[in-house]
Order: sequence, then structure tokens, then C-alpha cells
Amino acid sequence: MNHIQNHHIPAGRLRVGRKSPQIFQACLGTCLGVALYDQERKAGGLIHLLLPSPLGNAGFEADTPGKYASTGIPMLINELTRMGCTTKALKATIAGGALVGPVSRIDLGLDIGGRSADIARRILKEQGIEILRSETGGFFACTLELDMMTGKTKIAPVWQTGIEPGTIAPVSGPEAIMETIDKLQPIPQTALKILRMSNQDGHSIDDITRELSQDQVLSARTLQMCNSVLFAGIIKIDTLKDALMMLGEERLVKSVITTAIESYFGQVGPSGYSLCKGGLFFHAVGVACLAERLARQSGLADPSQAYMAGLLHDIGKVVLDQHISAHLPFFFRILGSEKQNIIHAEEKILNFNHCRAGVILAEKWGFSDALTEAIRCHHTPEETGGHSRLVEIIYLADQIMEKFFTFFDIDKPDALHLEAIIKKLDLDGASLVRCIDDLPLDILTQDLTDETSNT
Repeated sequence: MNHIQNHHIPAGRLRVGRKSPQIFQACLGTCLGVALYDQERKAGGLIHLLLPSPLGNAGFEADTPGKYASTGIPMLINELTRMGCTTKALKATIAGGALVGPVSRIDLGLDIGGRSADIARRILKEQGIEILRSETGGFFACTLELDMMTGKTKIAPVWQTGIEPGTIAPVSGPEAIMETIDKLQPIPQTALKILRMSNQDGHSIDDITRELSQDQVLSARTLQMCNSVLFAGIIKIDTLKDALMMLGEERLVKSVITTAIESYFGQVGPSGYSLCKGGLFFHAVGVACLAERLARQSGLADPSQAYMAGLLHDIGKVVLDQHISAHLPFFFRILGSEKQNIIHAEEKILNFNHCRAGVILAEKWGFSDALTEAIRCHHTPEETGGHSRLVEIIYLADQIMEKFFTFFDIDKPDALHLEAIIKKLDLDGASLVRCIDDLPLDILTQDLTDETSNT
């Protein structure tokens, strides 16, 4: 029996190695994947590229050039040549760069995947590296795999399954879903109280820190979150008082709720809504950061409220995840149908959907009307009521994450309202690309290695 390690390569990252029982894998939507392998030296690597090139003439941090085709591919080549590989012996496979989901004129105009692929081909040609296989463009997400034992590559649709057409899957129902809602470990009451306090006048920051200090576990985890790249970066924070002084009330509250949500999303199983460990949480953080940026840039919603709504929009998936695993192949097949979105797929096999489950939780936990509406309507912004701009911002942020970070959760982009919302928010293609470029990859690119045994 050969023990094979599967290594997921997240956006903006690369991995190299020598012959070994490993498979490097990137799940690609609009992003581009490039795999290189030298059969003579038995070494190779894979890079997952987010964007074609840095924006304008602005500089970029030393730890981010892996995001761009123009700088990331030379990095990969340099890493392999340092291992003794030669450009003459290296062979390349390129995949991704798709126009995922229904395509808008914004997608066609930006052509992010197409431009990344053009840059990749140009660099490889200049370096004299032969491209053995190139499958880019199209309208569907895919995976690119590099087998480090053989150097062989594999490109497959994300929704591919071996299920037989006539397979019948069992169906859950509302009663089972409601039982799960009652059994799941909720968001800590301390975090919910702090969230409510932050939305009300008359509270003081001392009230918030006093409340937080009463929950020692949440306090300790919050300090860890405060020291993450997402909040403090290189600043060392040792106490809640330090956190308050260095971050301020708004960022401290954000770190508390982010910590609580990370714990809540930790209840998802090893297979279900996410294609990698921790994927649902990373997706939530990505949507939250994008929503905050879009709200600030458009001026049409409160940035802090947009962050919270982005963080909480998919809480219903944690409930349904407890039931999805047993029906996963059937769920994949339904979602892979061009006419089925995730809400239809959920309703078909569970008689429920994650928006409905999320609203039940939101009402149970006393969320504001605005947050509840964002949870209810983030797939159907046309159904929103008095908080339309907030809902539209969450919808847009969610769509962007689905296009560029395909592997975080099993969903299917639905750009039906995308163009109209971008116009309402007075955004253009360049501003959207800048929002994508500003995503905190350090928090979104944790160690996503999964180990599986293959005979």
C-alpha cells in the first residue's frame, strides 16, 4: 500500500518537490494553474495564480508575487532550477482561467483568466519550456493535479463524480434539519452579546472588554485572532487591554465575532460543503473582507456591518453540512447540472436550503434585521426589503469569492444580478480587480494538506 499525500495549493501559493508519493492539487475557477515537471531530475511544482499582473505601477510586498502570472511563474521556474532542473527538460501543463458561471460583460471585459493564460504561455515560450497540455477558458471550474511520483498531470471538472445516472439518494426532511439546529454547538452567548452591544448606543468599550473577559476560552482565542495577519499583523498583543489600545473597539469586536465564527464553522465534517479543511470559514472571511472593502468604496453601506454580514451569510451551511456528506455524490451531480444552483440542489435532496437554516439561526440568536436579511437573500438579492444595498454587497462579494477561490466551498456562481449590482454600486472593472488584489491571502492560505491512503 502506498500512502499518498494530497496537497491543496491555495491561490497565490506554489509548491515544489522531488519524486515522492504526493499529489499537488489546485482547484481553479477564474484562477490559473501551472504545473512543471522535469522527468530527468524527477522534480516539479505547481502554482495557483490569482491575477495576470500587479495593478498599475504600484509595488507589492515580497510575499505576494505568487499571486500574479507575470511574477509567479518566474518564481516557480527559479525554484525548480535551483533544484537542478533545466528549462529544456521541464514540461508544462496549464489549466483554469474559466469564465465560471453565467458570464457578464464585466467578466468578458476583464478577461482575467484569459490574460493570465496569455502571460503564462509567453513566459514559458521565452524560457523554452514545452507546454504538453493546455486546457484554459471555458465556463466550468476544474482541478489541476500533479503526481509527484510520475510527473503526470490530470485536469478534471470540479463537479465530476462516478455516480451512475439512475442512482437514487435518500432524502432528509425539515424535521431532521430542525433537530440538527437544536443539537449544534451555537455561537457563544458572550460573542452574541458583544455583537448586540456593538450595534446599540449607550455601551462603553469597558462593557465589551468586561463581558469578553468573563469567557476565558473565547478571550484566549480572540487574542490569537488579534495577533493574526488579518487584524494586527506584526504587532504583538498580549492582553485584552493591549488589543483595545492597538486595534480600537471596532476591530476588537470584529476579532471576537471572527473567532466565534471560526469555532462554529469547525463543526463541519471532513466532506460536505468544503473541498478543503476549514474552507467554509476561509470563504466567510474572504466574503467579509471583500464586503467591507466594497461598502467603504461605494459608500452605500456601513463597512463594519458589511464585514459582519459577510462573515455570517453562510451559517446555515454548517447545519446542512451534517446531512450533505451522506448524499455528496448525488449533490455534486445535481449541482453540476447547468440548470441547478445550490439552493435548488439543497431543496431537491434535503427539502431545505442553507439560507432558510441560516435565518432560523439568526432569529434564534437575536441578529439584527439587516444581518438576517443578508443571510436570507444573499443568493436572491431581488427579494430583499429595506437593506437592499447591504444584501447586494454581500451577493457581489460572494460571487467574487466563488469565481476566484473555488475550493473553499461547494457552491455555484450565479451571476444573474451581477452586472446590475455593480452598476448600482458605481463600481468598474478596475475597482473590482483591486478589491480582489487586496484580499488577505495570508489568512486565506492556511496549511490545507489532507492525507489519503491509496492502494
